[in-house]
Amino acid sequence: MKVKNLLAFLLTLTFIVIPASAGSHDDLIQPYDMGIASGYLYDATQFTETYRLDRENGANVNFYVENLGNVSVEITINGGVSKILAPGQSGHISYPVVFFVPEYKFKAVPTPNGGNISIYYSIAQRDST
Repeated sequence: MKVKNLLAFLLTLTFIVIPASAGSHDDLIQPYDMGIASGYLYDATQFTETYRLDRENGANVNFYVENLGNVSVEITINGGVSKILAPGQSGHISYPVVFFVPEYKFKAVPTPNGGNISIYYSIAQRDST
């Protein structure tokens, strides 16, 4: 009899616990970061990619770059926000995603005296910067 009572109790807990926790993880359906692109670029004159973004996927787009080469690299989004990364340095810039700007251009170029760049890059859209 004790085993039947214990099983009944556990079954009752299952019906209470599962519905209570199911709604608390609805945010797991959408990723915290929506990856747009990532990869390595070796010994190139520049990196230039353009992507169409939708504000519904996040309020900001982030461009992360790790400078693997021996020249400084300037990174920009839409020719606005920029950052210069020395050899061996990494960093990111953010840009707001707005409905009236359909395309976003990501660029990494050697600076100040040219040369070839080697980078790891990652572009992600999210609500935070």
